[in-house]
Amino acid sequence: MAEPSSGCGKSGPQTGSSGSPLMVSGHQYYVKLPTGYDASKSYPAIFVFNPTNNPIDWAEKNAGFEGSGPKEAWIRIYPHPANPQNGWGANDVSFFQPLYDQITGSFCVDKARVFATGESSGGDFSSILGCEHADKLRAVAPCATKNVGQYPLNASQRKCTGQVTSVVIHGKNDSVVGPENGPKTRDFYVALNHCQMTTMPVSGYTDTLSNCLMHQGCDAGFPVYWCQHTDPNYSNTNHGWPAFAPKFIWSLFSTY
Repeated sequence: MAEPSSGCGKSGPQTGSSGSPLMVSGHQYYVKLPTGYDASKSYPAIFVFNPTNNPIDWAEKNAGFEGSGPKEAWIRIYPHPANPQNGWGANDVSFFQPLYDQITGSFCVDKARVFATGESSGGDFSSILGCEHADKLRAVAPCATKNVGQYPLNASQRKCTGQVTSVVIHGKNDSVVGPENGPKTRDFYVALNHCQMTTMPVSGYTDTLSNCLMHQGCDAGFPVYWCQHTDPNYSNTNHGWPAFAPKFIWSLFSTY
């Protein structure tokens, strides 16, 4: 059931742009609205967090959510870390609440269908939010994550605010952050959602460039997917945002 936000009915909300971003809590961001946006209709929203040391429009240009489908149906939010050279980190976590409040208070968002994704430090950040702000997010898709010491990947140590569907994406041969944190992130969500370690392949995503599996036995409505790909994107480092990701995320998250 839809949960319309307080921004419903508001006309002419500011969206900003990559060239003239908006600000909240020391962070820049801008918003792309669905084609034919209607302030009386609540829309799903996705926050897309870019990698370290990239321009504010990296995610708009590279994450794939400006193509047909998301462009017509989702509100897309593109935030920027306070320190782009350092990327997203623990010090940025407190900024999500005011950003969320700004978005839901300005636009007609379906609060039951809010998502987050990101790559590299943006992946770290979306994974952290999937625990700290699970009460606001329906699903997350962290990609190419690394350890963030303040947020250990141990479900018994963290006080998550709920559960989220999780799509964990990591390069099998990631030479930038290494391949080891992908399984740790996967196992964190497997534990959080009480899944089994047994898996089934995801139809349409069984090639090595995607290689997605769905864990069995997860709590109803909160599946965990693990995609250990070999896409050479990002200068053959196997660290980049793989080509399959936007299609898979769009097809899954759109079912909510």
